[in-house]
Amino acid sequence: MKCKFLLVLLINACVLSVQGADKVAYLNMEKVFEGYYKTLQENYQFELQKIDFEDRLALMQDEFQNSFKEAQKADSDSKNELLSQSARDDSKRKVSMMMDRLQAKREELVKYRQEGYQKLQSTRGVAEEGLILDLTAQVKQFAQDKGYTHIYEVSGRSLNRVPFLMVYPENLEITEDIILLINRGHEKELQESKEKTEALKKKNAETRKNSSNVPLP
Repeated sequence: MKCKFLLVLLINACVLSVQGADKVAYLNMEKVFEGYYKTLQENYQFELQKIDFEDRLALMQDEFQNSFKEAQKADSDSKNELLSQSARDDSKRKVSMMMDRLQAKREELVKYRQEGYQKLQSTRGVAEEGLILDLTAQVKQFAQDKGYTHIYEVSGRSLNRVPFLMVYPENLEITEDIILLINRGHEKELQESKEKTEALKKKNAETRKNSSNVPLP
């Protein structure tokens, strides 16, 4: 009996020893990712690529619409009884050729739009994956330097947008410490990237607002 009692005490002591050795922290990785100066730099480059794509797309849409209006005019002329039969027949031939070209242009436009958006998404995905690997390595190094045995991520959500970790000791959160660490020595780059990205987004939004792109018929 005494031996069993001593064994229980020993097991409890081991458990308490392991628990006491743990050093736990909590981290909002989403906030860290968004606050990283390299993320801001990538965001700026992505906005440039997006604007270039949208400008080219808008130009193709304008060209299509102009060709469509010409085809409509030719079709109207082919039915205009005030014109000679010869002029109407000529317009009919033009309509036929224009509709073939319009169909080809439409297919080209649809293909460019689909492939362009896919390429943008792919480019962004590759960049984000690289940034996550970079940040994960820095967090692991931070944990090693500070003696943390566990760092729990708190920004994750389930499919119905419920936080995976709903309650945790917020005094043990190290998010701001990590943000300061990853941006140390790059504060100027961080601020410049923020300002350039916001200015670019604002300019692009105003440009799109003032444009009069007509959807495909």
